[in-house]
Amino acid sequence: MTGLIDTHSHLQAESLASDLPDLIAAARARGVQDIVICAGSREDWARCADLAHAFGLSYMLGIHPLAAPDAGEGDASCLAERAQAAMDDPHFIGIGEIGIDCLVPVELDKQERIFAEQLRIARRLGLPLSVHVRKSASRLIKYLRRLPVSGGVIHAFNGSDAERAQFLAMGFRLGFGGAASYEGSLRIRRHLSEIPSDRWVIETDAPDMPSSARRDAGSLRTEPADLADTLALAARLRGISEEEAARQSRENAFAAFPRLALRHVC
Repeated sequence: MTGLIDTHSHLQAESLASDLPDLIAAARARGVQDIVICAGSREDWARCADLAHAFGLSYMLGIHPLAAPDAGEGDASCLAERAQAAMDDPHFIGIGEIGIDCLVPVELDKQERIFAEQLRIARRLGLPLSVHVRKSASRLIKYLRRLPVSGGVIHAFNGSDAERAQFLAMGFRLGFGGAASYEGSLRIRRHLSEIPSDRWVIETDAPDMPSSARRDAGSLRTEPADLADTLALAARLRGISEEEAARQSRENAFAAFPRLALRHVC
C-alpha cells in the first residue's frame, strides 16, 4: 500500500525522540507518504517545524486545550505572528491541535477564549484546523458557527450522530485512529463504516491513542507505521479494498488540508 497520509500525530513528543528516524522509516516502508505533526503549545512550535523540514513532513501550529491553562497572555498573538510568517513555508498546512476539552474541564473559560482567538487566526489566514473534541462538541460547534473557518479535521471523532451531521455540514472531515480497533468501540466503528466516502481520514495520534494490538502486546506507544493497520480496518468496515480505502483517505486528507495537497499533487 502506498500514499497513506497520517492526518494527526505528535512526532515532537519526547517518548519518540530516541528512535524517531527508524519509526519514520518503518512507516514509509508500510506506505505512509506524509505525517502531519500537530503542535501542542508555544514550547514545541519550533520543534514541529524542524522535524517537518528534516523528514519531509507537514506540520501545524496551535495551542492544545490542555496546554491552555499554562499559556501566557501573549501566546495567541505569538501564534498569529508565527503562522503568518509560516505561510511561506510549504510544510506548514494549518492551525492545530486546538479545541476544547470538557473531560478534563480545567479553566474552561480560558480554553474557550484561546480557541476563539485561534479561530480568528485561521479565518484571517484562510487555514484549516485540526480540532480536539472531548465531551465538548456543543461548545465547539457554538464557536465554529460564530467564527466559521475553511474546514479541516475533527480529530479522533467519537460523538453522536447529530454532532457528526453538524461537523460534516460545516465542511470538516472526521479522523479515525487506534480507538476504532477496539471491538467495544461500536459507535466509532459505526461512524467509520457509515460516513460518506469523501469525509473520513485516518490518523495515528502517535505516540498516543494505541490500537488494541498495541495494548495486547503490552505497549501503549502508538507508532507512525500503525497507520497501515488503521487503513486495513477502515477498508474492512467500509466493505472496500485497501487500495480504494487508501485512495479515499488520501484524497480526503488533501481536501481537508489544501496546503498538504500542494506538497503532493502536481
